Amino acid sequence: MKKGWQELSLQRKFLISVSALMLAALAMLSLLAGQLLTREVDQAVASEMHNTLQTAQSRTSEWLTGKKDQLQALAQHLPGEPENRETWESFLTIAREAQGFDLVHIGTADGQVIQSQPPIELPPGADPRTRPWFIQAKEKGELILTPVYVDLLTGDLNMTLAVPLKENPNHILGGDLYISAVVDELLQQKMRWNSQLLMLDAEGRVLAHSNPELLQKELQEVLPGFQQQGEGIQQVEFNDQPWLASSIRIEDTGWQFLLLVDADEVQAVSSQLLKLLGGLALLVTLVSGLLVYWLALTLTRPLQNFQQQLEGITQTLDLEQRLDVPRQTEWYQLASQTNRLLERIDRVVQNVIHSSTQLNASARNLAYTAGLVSRNSDLQDEVSQSMAAAVEEMSSSVAEITSTMEELSTSSTQIADHSQSVVDVANLTLDNSRKGVDAMQHLQERMGDIYSDSQQSLAEIMELGAKSKQISRVMDLINDLADQTKLIAFNAALEASSAGESGKRFSVVASEIRRLADSVTDSTREIEDRIQEIQDSISRLVITSEKGSNSIQAGMEVSSSTAEDLNALLEAASQTSSAAEQISLSTKQQKTASSQVVVALRDIASASSHNAQSVRSITDISEDMLAMSRSLMDLVQEFRTNGVERP
Repeated sequence: MKKGWQELSLQRKFLISVSALMLAALAMLSLLAGQLLTREVDQAVASEMHNTLQTAQSRTSEWLTGKKDQLQALAQHLPGEPENRETWESFLTIAREAQGFDLVHIGTADGQVIQSQPPIELPPGADPRTRPWFIQAKEKGELILTPVYVDLLTGDLNMTLAVPLKENPNHILGGDLYISAVVDELLQQKMRWNSQLLMLDAEGRVLAHSNPELLQKELQEVLPGFQQQGEGIQQVEFNDQPWLASSIRIEDTGWQFLLLVDADEVQAVSSQLLKLLGGLALLVTLVSGLLVYWLALTLTRPLQNFQQQLEGITQTLDLEQRLDVPRQTEWYQLASQTNRLLERIDRVVQNVIHSSTQLNASARNLAYTAGLVSRNSDLQDEVSQSMAAAVEEMSSSVAEITSTMEELSTSSTQIADHSQSVVDVANLTLDNSRKGVDAMQHLQERMGDIYSDSQQSLAEIMELGAKSKQISRVMDLINDLADQTKLIAFNAALEASSAGESGKRFSVVASEIRRLADSVTDSTREIEDRIQEIQDSISRLVITSEKGSNSIQAGMEVSSSTAEDLNALLEAASQTSSAAEQISLSTKQQKTASSQVVVALRDIASASSHNAQSVRSITDISEDMLAMSRSLMDLVQEFRTNGVERP
């Protein structure tokens, strides 16, 4: 198969490759488009189902919330115990007509039922206190909602809202609602798909559906395998047909709306769209095939012409020929570059012919010279002996010089090693000096901070002493006020004693005021003693702080002197380190120079040993050059340049 592919023409290879690539791309795109189309249909169904359920939920919640708010507002405004219970009846009738309840009633604590007009007939001995709505509302003390139930006589869906009266929670206000109208309106919602809507109670029984036969049936009996707690869309069987099912709950009620969509109808729409996509893909494939075929002919025809012209130049080796390609084709640039390449090859071949002629002449001269030397064998031996003696003498001298320079290089190496040790010691001393200077600078900064803190502490202590003196003046003022208060209390006691029986109570008050003044005097005296102790402590602390400040200042002067000495030591260590580095650098340079001299001498010794071998190789090389020049002349003569063909 591989051999058959290689034997195909470029046009067929291009046509087959592009066609296969386009078919693979179209197949992948069709598959991807089919998956995306199926996903879009599924998402459209899911979105419409979600919107339908959300609409049912929001409309039911809004309707129910409005009824709850209306009943609670009525419970807050009704009197708790009116003089005439007919007043309740008037309020209830107005509320029923205005708020859309089917019946509004009050269950009293003594077992009576007050109804809105027109009332319903109650069985004999009916006691609201035994009804679930009365019991639940009274226990919880807030608004309650009874489960939905089906009226056996009318088939309507009923429920009751109940809440205690605000002014008398022992009486329960109730409102009966027929929700069949609201539910029927929700069940009649239309979708673009064939769909059905079911309403379930908290126990999973069917409360509402367009088919009355399903009412009060268990959900598992109607839709086997449906998971009420599951999320998203589920596949179920209903009436022996596949359906897509999704549900949503109404908060605070236990109700649940279940939406069914015909799965066969959704699948039919998807299949129709996929068939349409397949037809479109087939049409695109046919048009693409024709376009690829035309493109292959357009691209390969100039290439075949280009190949034929290039094959003619290759067979004739005529470098004067040029490729002729129309300017408007894609191969014009390639043909232009190939023509420029042929021109450069033409010039190169001409230069090679000229150079090969010169090389042939030089090889002949070199071979002729070698032939003269070979015919004069006596002169050759004499020259060879003289050259051998000179080479041996030169090798001996180079060996002696090399030995001396190696000894000098060893000494230079030892000196360089010792000088490096001196540099290391000098650098270590310099680093230690710098660390000492840095530590002393840090010590000076810390001493300055301590001195500033001590000065600030001393100022705050002085300010504290001044404030304690102000407190003493305030205590003196309090003592004066206490003395005046005692004097006033004494005068009041005298006046009270002169007033007789009517002034006894005033005398007791005067005595209490005098006792309070004595207590204030004792307290202020104790406070003055504590303030005096604080002032004494402050005075001692001021003296101690001043001594500490003087000591810190003396320490700062000593550290400044030490810092100057360390800076001088650092400068000396720096100069020493620089001098040691200069010495080390000089010794390293000397070591490098001696090593280079030794290497050069060794190279000279090696070169002298190769001189004789080089002279013997010249003759062999000249013969090889002569043979190569002849071969090169034969090769370049095959090309045709400047209109002349070389035989």
